[in-house]
Amino acid sequence: MQRRIRDARGTGTARRWIAAALLLAVSGLAASAMADEPIVGHPSQLTFKELNYQPPRPDAYRHTLRCGVTAYVAENHMVPTFEVSVLVHAGSMYEPPEKAGLADMVGYLMRNGGVAGLTAQALDERLAFLAADLSVRISDDQGQARLFCLSKDMDEGLALLRRVLHDPVFDAAVLERYRTDVLSGLEQRNSESARIEDREWAFLIYGIHPCTNETRRTGASVSGITRDDLVAFHQKYFFPKNFILAVSGDFKTAEVLKKLDAMLADWPSQDLALPAIPDQIPDPTPGVYIIPKEGVNQSRIRVGHLGVKRDIPEQYALTVMNDILGGGGFSSRIMRRVRSDEGLAYNTGSRFDRPVLYPGTFRAWFQTKHETAAFGTRLIVDEIRRIRTELCPEEAVATAKASLIGELVNPFNSKNAVVNTFAEDDFTNRPDAYWQEYQRNVEAVTPQDVLTAAQKFLHPDRLVYLVIGDPAAVQAGSEKHPERFTDFGPVTTLPLRDPVTLESE
Repeated sequence: MQRRIRDARGTGTARRWIAAALLLAVSGLAASAMADEPIVGHPSQLTFKELNYQPPRPDAYRHTLRCGVTAYVAENHMVPTFEVSVLVHAGSMYEPPEKAGLADMVGYLMRNGGVAGLTAQALDERLAFLAADLSVRISDDQGQARLFCLSKDMDEGLALLRRVLHDPVFDAAVLERYRTDVLSGLEQRNSESARIEDREWAFLIYGIHPCTNETRRTGASVSGITRDDLVAFHQKYFFPKNFILAVSGDFKTAEVLKKLDAMLADWPSQDLALPAIPDQIPDPTPGVYIIPKEGVNQSRIRVGHLGVKRDIPEQYALTVMNDILGGGGFSSRIMRRVRSDEGLAYNTGSRFDRPVLYPGTFRAWFQTKHETAAFGTRLIVDEIRRIRTELCPEEAVATAKASLIGELVNPFNSKNAVVNTFAEDDFTNRPDAYWQEYQRNVEAVTPQDVLTAAQKFLHPDRLVYLVIGDPAAVQAGSEKHPERFTDFGPVTTLPLRDPVTLESE
């Protein structure tokens, strides 16, 4: 029979025969497995074994290299690959405001500006030959270099990573080409209303603050960045004492630790005092702020206020509360009211952004026709007020908690995810016991905890309303719905900023 299948493979008859055989086999296995299980009358009657997932512990993966660098290391012999991420305490928050864009340029030129003894093109060609990938990026509060290659090539891969981290030449010609690209990109900053929304929200909430440095790049700041600035930034932040490593792949741990020691050997370290990031931020002025955007048939609306930092005592109650309000997808109240009930928007919800160094924001959002913008906003504000005044049903709280606990496996769904999760936790000083205690802390949240968190962290009287769209159509509203944005506070129409200078047009 196997000979017949091999000879006939590729014909429609054979494919159907094989599919039928597989279906019968699977059905048989399923029937056998379910022989002792009663057939229920409705999916809601299905029962499942209790989830008892225990996350791994960081100390099982943590190692200290000879130079003092912490490395989280996990063996994975399923595939012959090797991956390492180097986390660096650096970012655009630490660049001078008049040099906004510097951190991004450093990251780009480290990877694409050549290294000592190797041009950018030669580096690209060598990595391509190895089927490897090497990248460097610097965000607002973190630099990250990442190497991926075959495990048989890890020695050469690590040597190339060392040269990128230690010996970038910041080629002047590459710098000028990238500067031109960045300046061209600035000219397009008003092309999408989503980009305008993100930028203006940051300005409304934070004003002048280091977290908005990256957003405040202008033609003048980018043009003023010199090669000497790049060199100085690199020398200040890129040294072993400022690194945390996450390493996974097909290797023996003892061997890879030796290789990591060799990669970082003979690299002088130094002390670094990161600039303090202000965490006392004045509340922004409540009210409605409308910014005109021509050529769009929908408005983007964001509603919110200043929020909290990541590590607060009420973090679990806050997370459960927001899951019910707008963070839980189709089960959340805002999604049901704005999308499912009224059909106003495809994507809507709410979120507490919770950085580690400074307070984040609470925000709810949606996108809809100009004339229904005020109506949709009213629905969201009503839900914010409701969750502050009504005790959530036990069932809603239990559903939110089950969803959050069910996601506990996600940070650990691969060996690479495990070490990167623990490296990030180390980077942000998260306690070792966080994941071990996560399920218990979420399960402990009660409806009263949810109500208390909503009353403490949601402030309807402080809401900032940002609208990107057609001001006349937005304020005219809909004949079908009486809501107008004047219902929510003073309305201010802000001019659209020049995309390059960020000055008001």
